[in-house]
Amino acid sequence: MRWAHWGKRLTAVGIGAALASGCQSVRTPPGAAAEPRTPEQLGIAPPSLLAPKGTTAAALRPAAATGTASAAAPGGEVEPASAFATATGGTVVGPVPENALDLGVALRLAGVNNPTINLAREAVNEALADQLAARALLLPSANVGANYRYHRGALQAATGFQRDVSFESLYLGAGAGVTGAGTAAAPGVRLFAHLGDAAYEPLAARQRVTVRRATAHAVQNDTLLAVAVGYLELVGAEARLDILRQGETDLAEIARLTAAYAKAGQGRKADADRAAANLELLRRDSKRAEEETATASARLCRLLSLDPSVRLRTPGAPPQPIRLVPEDTDPEGLIATALRARPEITARAAAVTEARVRTRQERVRPWVPTLSVGYSAGGFGGGLTGGGFGAVRGRSEFDAVAVWSVQGLGFGNRALVRAADAGMGAALAGYDLAVNAVRREVGEALADARAAATQIRTAEAALAVAEEGFKLESDRIKQVPGRPLELIDSFRQLLESRQELLRATVAFNAAQFRLWVAIGNAPE
Repeated sequence: MRWAHWGKRLTAVGIGAALASGCQSVRTPPGAAAEPRTPEQLGIAPPSLLAPKGTTAAALRPAAATGTASAAAPGGEVEPASAFATATGGTVVGPVPENALDLGVALRLAGVNNPTINLAREAVNEALADQLAARALLLPSANVGANYRYHRGALQAATGFQRDVSFESLYLGAGAGVTGAGTAAAPGVRLFAHLGDAAYEPLAARQRVTVRRATAHAVQNDTLLAVAVGYLELVGAEARLDILRQGETDLAEIARLTAAYAKAGQGRKADADRAAANLELLRRDSKRAEEETATASARLCRLLSLDPSVRLRTPGAPPQPIRLVPEDTDPEGLIATALRARPEITARAAAVTEARVRTRQERVRPWVPTLSVGYSAGGFGGGLTGGGFGAVRGRSEFDAVAVWSVQGLGFGNRALVRAADAGMGAALAGYDLAVNAVRREVGEALADARAAATQIRTAEAALAVAEEGFKLESDRIKQVPGRPLELIDSFRQLLESRQELLRATVAFNAAQFRLWVAIGNAPE
């Protein structure tokens, strides 16, 4: 596909660089815990994001809600102008407006430099760093250094006698802080760790990484869903504006006919005035629709982290119903699929596992020692001041210490165990909340899809009646001059039927996208 062409077209939007580089798809961070279920696993055939090149524009009336979107011709090149996303199901008539983008491009842009998604990804990187630190608890630290000591004055021997001496010493090698007969204060190689922490911290850190990855996956899905819904709203706003503008043309013809009849004495001036007033009201509605379109564009710019002053546009095809998930599917089956695939459930399950690890860690803490192991090797020499500095000779030391600690006579450890148990209870409650939220989201999205499908069928029937009535009234007034009230009423019914079908179609598509994400799939 000619992404370079898109880069030139959208440079004014501030996204040319992203598109010129190929508009890379948003990808789940490597190792993400919950992978979306494929359409084949669900028995669903998702529509293609791109419409075939050369497809003609669909009629104003959308297809039935039971239809599916057409896929791109296999192996055929697709024009970016007609690459209208699944939200439309149609293609473009005429030249593509400036700053136009389809749903596929919008979803890719949402993952290029979205701060919400980037914040979640950086949380994953932070968890990976913590995991690396936890795995390194049993790895020793290496120290290389030197120390020099000079003493002058009284010293007390182990027998209690004091002597007035002056001496100096020097140490070079692995470690530092070596003086006299004492061991190295900073060993050259040192291991210091609680063995319980060294065993359990990597396990807890691994679960924390799973939590962060699944959470990042969920954030990405939510962000892309918001972009998809925002794009659908922009499509609906533009389509409504087109309907109103077409209605202006039709009503202007009615006003012209009634004015001509009134001027010729074949009609009443009041009827002409009524038609003119309805035309002015419709023009006012068109102005309001233009404002709603600009608002939808600014909202989509905000979701894409673009300049809100830029006016985004869609290729302009009329929206068609998109069935990603059949609305007559058994809800319990969808809920079961969602509970297996939703990253939120994976995150909460990993949080429960982490809390369980923390509880075991605190229970074994008093029974496992803190281990300190040190080894130093270097050259050490010294002597009495003025009496000559002795030769520097090799010196090495190895120390191992194990300490069992009971905090606060056991009460401190008991408090830590109780705190870990409380964290375990909170994690279980969070898991239950996530399960309930997933069930509610699936149920609500499925109910919305079913209601919107019913509204589409009702609106289609009403639109067919309104179209027939308007056609009959138009033919009548052109052949037999008379009162235009019936024609104006038919026109208002036709206009409202078109808008109602548009609203139902946009609502159906938005509900389908929400249901698609609710069962664990990515909007992309």
